Amino acid sequence: AMGGDPQGDHARLEAALGDAYEQGLIADAAIATSDAQRNQMWAMRDDVVQTFRFAPIFTFDVSMRISKMEAYVDEVNKRLKARYPDCKNFIFGHMGDGNLHLVVSVGPNGRDEKEHVERAVYEPLVAIAGSVSAEHGVGLDKKPYLELCRSEPEIALMRSLKRSLDPKGILNPGKIFDAVVSA
Repeated sequence: AMGGDPQGDHARLEAALGDAYEQGLIADAAIATSDAQRNQMWAMRDDVVQTFRFAPIFTFDVSMRISKMEAYVDEVNKRLKARYPDCKNFIFGHMGDGNLHLVVSVGPNGRDEKEHVERAVYEPLVAIAGSVSAEHGVGLDKKPYLELCRSEPEIALMRSLKRSLDPKGILNPGKIFDAVVSA
């Protein structure tokens, strides 16, 4: 942590990690004890480029309660391995906010498998009240799956907000809702 009280921050982080471990929310954790270790950890996290050697790849950004992450990852792996026994999955995320990034490769002929891979990643979110979007929003790729994680009243509210804030439908037209909404 890099707050105003480094020693106190470190103690609070250790206590929070200990509690999370005891509750079965995490299996392991590492805390950098130097700038060099911190930089190494960030370098590993930022080195997602290494996954490109397994191209073609599919990338996802999903969210859920932290307590549901392990079961979700197990279910996604089960679904993908059933159809693609040699698939490679790289899953990492942000411990504190329930966000997971998934990088999936199902092999050299994977380009034609996009819909199957998306369903394997997105459908398990329904049972755990997760979301197909996290920090990167919905957009065109996730648009068909919005109904998996939002109820009809929620989508109606989203449409209403869109109409109110963008009555001419000029802000990102078609990115989430097909119809151009006018006042």
